[in-house]
Amino acid sequence: MFSEEPARKRQGEFRVKRLAFAYHPRSFATMDVKAAADGVCDLVWIVDHDLGETSSMVPLLRRLGDVVDVTGLGHDAAAARIAEARPDGILALHDQLLSWTAEVAQRLGLPGFSPETAAALSDKRAQRAALAAGGVPMPAVLPVPPRRDRESLSALLGAATFPAVMKPRRSDCSRNTVLVRSRAELVAALDDVARHAPADRDALQLEEYLGDRPGAATEGDDVADYVSVESVVVAGRPRHLAVTGRFPPAAPLRETGMFIPAAMPADERRAALDLATAALQALGVERGCLHTEVKMTPDGPRVIEVNGRIGGGVPEMLRDVAGVELLPMALRGALDVQEDVAPLPPTTGVGYLFFRQLPREHRRVVSIDGLDELRARPGVSQVVLNFGPGSEIDWRLGTDECVFTVEGVAADHEALLAMRRAVEHDVVVVGEAVQDAPRKASRAGEDDGDADDLDGRDALSAA
Repeated sequence: MFSEEPARKRQGEFRVKRLAFAYHPRSFATMDVKAAADGVCDLVWIVDHDLGETSSMVPLLRRLGDVVDVTGLGHDAAAARIAEARPDGILALHDQLLSWTAEVAQRLGLPGFSPETAAALSDKRAQRAALAAGGVPMPAVLPVPPRRDRESLSALLGAATFPAVMKPRRSDCSRNTVLVRSRAELVAALDDVARHAPADRDALQLEEYLGDRPGAATEGDDVADYVSVESVVVAGRPRHLAVTGRFPPAAPLRETGMFIPAAMPADERRAALDLATAALQALGVERGCLHTEVKMTPDGPRVIEVNGRIGGGVPEMLRDVAGVELLPMALRGALDVQEDVAPLPPTTGVGYLFFRQLPREHRRVVSIDGLDELRARPGVSQVVLNFGPGSEIDWRLGTDECVFTVEGVAADHEALLAMRRAVEHDVVVVGEAVQDAPRKASRAGEDDGDADDLDGRDALSAA
């Protein structure tokens, strides 16, 4: 099971610590995790082949550390197998693995989120309940009933106010997250999820759309009126490293870019930081790296959601403008290494990450022109093409289905906006609509989906 490298390296009496890292194919890049571990710990990669896209990575993971396969194992059996690798800590950096890792950590007596905290960080319904109990301002929320419960669905349609945001209780990257402005739009969105993501359909909730401030940016304007707070919690004490600004989302609610530091007045920054502190405390977070989204509404800041892991793109931006290495910090925290974390370190320049999205109605990339010129612009460190000509994109999968990303550092916020204009206008992306594939026939004994369309429309008529 283990590599030939000795499990314990010794330099005098010093033993290199071992970290069990719960691998997920859509989490941080493998080589980035390995680089972060250099000088910090030896890695024990925990793999579950049921996650998909994992088997092909195992040969590489074996070259970078020990590998423990927990495919098909329950918490007790997985913990027993991981214990054989003698880890000093365990860490997951993907939403899908937070609860599993917390359960295993508890059985192994290792530091980490409590199972209750991990559940609240993984399930938006549980999170809303914990935040409400802690008196944290947030959107009102209504659970979406199962497809077959027409009576409850009619009640939801009668009680809902619009605009509202429909989202899965468990999701990341804005997957199947939709802004709905009427009962008819909600019914259409429910039917769409039932067709294309049936696993999400019976695990949805409807949230109040938090009000925009007067003059707030809309799609195509400069900046959005929501931010995220990037935090490290040590021994129950939150330390905030940055407030990350956002650009207005693309329909239905996909990220188009972010930047550190956010451009906002000092009093609003302090209010966002204070709210993030209250949210982390309400969730019972004792340690770890977290990412709290906050919207600045006419009634003050409100928590959109709290993520129990590092925000995508944040480590690179913090490194480039503040010299902070966040990923090694996360690994040390999982090993219970106490360190003094300085809040809001000074920054030089503005780090950015842009996501170029296709319009919602376009599903296939036809052509892209201007990427080479974009790469040559001063301040651009990396342009990554995710979907070339001929590729099909599904907006339902959220932000990660962007055509390309751009990373770099701008001299100031004015230069940042100039770079955004270059990303949005100087690079010409041509897309086209693609007819959705017809639904596959259901397996025997399963709902074929035809009733799902009627469920929503019948409920709308009844309401």
